[in-house]
Amino acid sequence: MTPRGNRLACSFKTIDGCIGSFSAYPGEAPRSIASVEPVKWDHQPIREVLQASFSIIGDMGMTGSMLVLNQYQWRAVVTAKLEDPFYAAMLWGGNPLKVVEDAALMAKRATR
Repeated sequence: MTPRGNRLACSFKTIDGCIGSFSAYPGEAPRSIASVEPVKWDHQPIREVLQASFSIIGDMGMTGSMLVLNQYQWRAVVTAKLEDPFYAAMLWGGNPLKVVEDAALMAKRATR
């Protein structure tokens, strides 16, 4: 099994207008992540992420797979600590929206 691309290009936009970007790279084993770069911000954010965008980049550029998460979806993924499974689902042809859905359920249960 091979990954769908060479890397996952990720970008954030915060409520206060900061823009951040980073990449996640697939691992050697199926459904694994080798590394995730630290976020590079245009200036230091004060508020939380408003929008998160993810695009798979292959040998010939963008593969056409792109996903945009809103503030509540990304907050759920971070709260549930499912960032790596989310990146792996994007890169290895899984269902990243299922990861987001599971994260939302986990976050909902945690607030009860």
